[in-house]
Amino acid sequence: MYRIGELAKEANVSKRTIDYYTQLGILTPERSDSNYRFYSDEAVETLHLVAQYKELNIPLLEIKEKVELFHTNRVEQEKVLKYTQALSKRMEYLETELKDMKPMLESLSEEQQKSVMSKMSTQSMTLAKLLMVLFT
Repeated sequence: MYRIGELAKEANVSKRTIDYYTQLGILTPERSDSNYRFYSDEAVETLHLVAQYKELNIPLLEIKEKVELFHTNRVEQEKVLKYTQALSKRMEYLETELKDMKPMLESLSEEQQKSVMSKMSTQSMTLAKLLMVLFT
C-alpha cells in the first residue's frame, strides 16, 4: 500500500494529479483509521494506463471509462481463470477414474460391456469409447 507521496513518486506524477484523479474517480484509495489515504499496486498500474491514454490525447472522462472497463475485464478474466483451473482439476480426476475403470470394463464379457454401456448416457458412452481407444 502506498501513501499519496509514495504513489506519486512510484508513478512519476504529482500529488496534485493523484488528488485530481481521485476526485474524478479514476483512483480509489482506501482510508485508514486516522483518515490517511492508501493506494494499492492497482493504483500504480492505473496511473501507468492513464499516462498511456494521455499520450494518445484521450480526454480524462473517456480515460476514466477505459480504466473502469480495463479493471472490470481483469476481474472477469480472473474469474474465468479460476473456473478453468477448477475444471481442469476435475477433468484430471475423471481421467484417473476412467483409467482405473478400464481394466474392470475389459474384464467383462462383451455382453456385460454392452449392458453397462446401455445404461450410460449417449455422451458418457461416447466418452468411454473414446477413452478406451486412447488408453489402448
